[in-house]
Amino acid sequence: MRPTTRELIDAIVTALEQEVAPLVQDKWAASVLRSATQLLNHLSLRVDDDARVLIEDNKDVRYVLETVYRSLSVNADTASLRAAVEEALQTTECPHHDVVALDARNEAYLVAVETLLKHRSLVRQATGGTSVQEQLREYMRRRLKREHHLYFPVFTGPPF
Repeated sequence: MRPTTRELIDAIVTALEQEVAPLVQDKWAASVLRSATQLLNHLSLRVDDDARVLIEDNKDVRYVLETVYRSLSVNADTASLRAAVEEALQTTECPHHDVVALDARNEAYLVAVETLLKHRSLVRQATGGTSVQEQLREYMRRRLKREHHLYFPVFTGPPF
């Protein structure tokens, strides 16, 4: 469909920067306008990449959670951790074109990751070392690398 979503967003940014910004005299209004154009630029990048990034991230984090789940000992102390990971892993598969469902699945996985990180000392005890923490740390590094282009250079200018 033409114009594409990205083309529409880019045209809005261009109009705001070329037609509106030069006429804005109020400093606060100019600040709000710059923030809005930064967010629109971010959205312009995400509209084409969200599905791909979510698919890659979901595959990556699922593998990590499956590995962690297998390494957690089964006892009363780890029951809540195992339940959090198991709940995330039971999240329903979704079509690759459904960005909303991919995002919901990603959020479920991240809740499990956050739970594991929050209880890292218990995880260390339950797994007999720091390998799980290292796996989670490496996953987070890969995630940052995967999403880097969505934030830089978009958010490197003045925010206000």
